[in-house]
Amino acid sequence: MKLSEYLDEAKLAEHVNRGLVTVRHHNTLPLSIYSYSRKAMYSNHWDDITTKTRGLIVDKEGNIVARPYEKFFAVGQHPSTDPLTIRDMDANFGPPVITEKINGCLGIFWKYGVHWGVATKGSFRSPHAEWATKWLEDHIEHNGRLIFPEGYTPVFEIICQDVQPHVIKYPKDRLVLLGFVNNQSGEELEYGWDDGVAAYAYRNHLFATPKVTIDVQDAMQSDSDKFEGYVATYNIPGQVPYKLKIKFPTFIKNRRKFYADRLAGRELTEEELEELAQAKITQSKAKTIVTEALVKFTTRKEFAEYFNLPENKEYASECFRLLDYDGGK
Repeated sequence: MKLSEYLDEAKLAEHVNRGLVTVRHHNTLPLSIYSYSRKAMYSNHWDDITTKTRGLIVDKEGNIVARPYEKFFAVGQHPSTDPLTIRDMDANFGPPVITEKINGCLGIFWKYGVHWGVATKGSFRSPHAEWATKWLEDHIEHNGRLIFPEGYTPVFEIICQDVQPHVIKYPKDRLVLLGFVNNQSGEELEYGWDDGVAAYAYRNHLFATPKVTIDVQDAMQSDSDKFEGYVATYNIPGQVPYKLKIKFPTFIKNRRKFYADRLAGRELTEEELEELAQAKITQSKAKTIVTEALVKFTTRKEFAEYFNLPENKEYASECFRLLDYDGGK
């Protein structure tokens, strides 16, 4: 598929100029990767460009080389995730495929001629991307060449806790196969063992994200401290699926504690956690600080110094959480 068939290129260029979408180029190959920016995230600027640029890789002729999942949202995070929409999806398309949500970083497998690699949402050469590519090279050396379905983009979750600690602690660092996206239609390959995601994981000696047997309403009432939550996928023939994140309350609580601990450099007591929850740290104020920082700075050190200024310090833990959340890798 051509980029021009997928989205409005003039509008894409405008979004790049406005800082709503980033574009980075491969250092040796004629490839570019497009991703919605942090500015788009914190201004909630979600449209037909920002939702489609989540690690979209194209070559210099405008051919789509890799097409990962489009941006999708957690329950209550966006109007598309309201209860009525979810009920309509159930009624029109049947129960969704529900899989465990892995707490890592999105990895996008790309192949261009004899060259290949794993990119992250916004980079060919981020620490996560370099770690994932090396991991897959080692995996191929020990298990043989990869066999993936033609015309699909393999999508992974990158678990590399030495590169960046995760809220959920995993016993082993690796790539977890999430699925395959059809480069033409955006449809996802079925999960099954016949010729689906599970089958390709088995053939390639990879671990696939676990599928669970639960309905979406029960999933939204679930909780656990063992993993992040669920992803519900409603497959729509010939179209991009409707996908929904379901994050456990315990994970959200632990994530806040995780970033507070990183900021403080120590464990917090239950009383301090309660105070943290009741403090004057408001998301709107933190978003304002983060948005200001994104205009001024680029490095992690600069963000940290700005967040810890006397006038910003009480909002610092929330600022770090916003900076790292979802699109920050």
